[in-house]
Amino acid sequence: MGVGKTLISLAAILSTLHQPAQPPPHQVDISPVLTAHQLHTYPFASVSNVRSRLPQYPPLRTDLALPSLAEMCANILATRDRSAAADFGPHMSKLLKQRICYYQYPPDTSCMRAAKAAYTSDVPERIYLSKTTLLVVPQMLVEQWLHEIETHIDHGALSVLKVDGELPGIHKLLEYDVSLLDQ
Repeated sequence: MGVGKTLISLAAILSTLHQPAQPPPHQVDISPVLTAHQLHTYPFASVSNVRSRLPQYPPLRTDLALPSLAEMCANILATRDRSAAADFGPHMSKLLKQRICYYQYPPDTSCMRAAKAAYTSDVPERIYLSKTTLLVVPQMLVEQWLHEIETHIDHGALSVLKVDGELPGIHKLLEYDVSLLDQ
């Protein structure tokens, strides 16, 4: 007790907040990492290829448009380096806070056994990349963690969600830097 494990953990969380999450390196056949804005509006071939493999997007789309320079910069920063977010105005920071995802395509069923292939979906799986750190602690330490965050971290430096009971949906979790959950 008292050697600073909580503070070291909080320092590690703060020091890595600007680093964007990346897909696991061992994944095979994943799409490029995209923001929602890129997926919905970019007319470029790499994004069109992703859209063409998703069942929810019709082949002909009318809302595709060339992005502005600010939108392109925001999408690049959102997927590669969020540390520059503090240097831009409110419009750019809104673009930098977009949800980031990639798609993992189903395996090729032609080389699988029939029983396994029957349970394989042909729809790509959307996987969100998140900066959220999930802290799972004993129930008696939840308040201690909250107190340490309040005492030692500048106000507003971390957005913390205290999870009571059932874990909220993915979109709610993506909004926070830390989700504190008791076991």
